[in-house]
Amino acid sequence: MVRRDFIHSMARGGLVAALAALTGFLVTRRQVTLQADCAENFQCRSCSKLSHCELPEAKTLRDHGEEGQG
Repeated sequence: MVRRDFIHSMARGGLVAALAALTGFLVTRRQVTLQADCAENFQCRSCSKLSHCELPEAKTLRDHGEEGQG
């Protein structure tokens, strides 16, 4: 194998790995959007997204330590 071919192969492999990692990060990222619906059925106390959630029920739970009426 010629050194130039090896370097090109490594560069391509690195780019493919970086794109795969970025895609994996974007797909697995968990966020609650500002939609009115919640995928967790308003079970805020056990929700893994509680610290970043913008729904009123989650804000109530964070502020007062009690689950909002929803």
